[in-house]
Amino acid sequence: MTNSGNREKAESILKLARITEAPVDITKVAESLGFKVIPFDFPKKRRGMLIIENGVKAIGVNKVDPQAVQRYTVAHELGHYLNGHEHKENQFIEDETRFYDHHFQQEKEADLFSSELLMPKDFLEKDLATMGLDIPKLIEKYQVSEQALWIRLTSLRLAEKYSSSHR
Repeated sequence: MTNSGNREKAESILKLARITEAPVDITKVAESLGFKVIPFDFPKKRRGMLIIENGVKAIGVNKVDPQAVQRYTVAHELGHYLNGHEHKENQFIEDETRFYDHHFQQEKEADLFSSELLMPKDFLEKDLATMGLDIPKLIEKYQVSEQALWIRLTSLRLAEKYSSSHR
């Protein structure tokens, strides 16, 4: 899956959920796809889990994670679902970083989708045009981690564009 494919999926889901500005209501997005979001007491390294069983669709998130991480986890799990990834218990383990591993590639794809969904390019461009590269304000508005925001801004080349034009 290309990032543009993830972008198209994210844009379609945002339209379905009628979300037109940040912050993206990730629970509303999940619910629009038939998922219930459930905070759960997972082991420390487990961020979340997608469950589809007996007609029930749920996303469990680690209730001790910061809110920004929980939001990213829900979007990440939706990325697995919308990209058709098979989900098996313990298949997606955070510390596996084998670049040629099929499951690692699925993790990257789910991360790209998560970024597209929580920080859509159009939303960012609009907000950057009005507030500039004010990272604390953007973090507050998008309800994401600073790291996730910087990764998104640099991958879209928006950090470079707005740092020079708004100083």
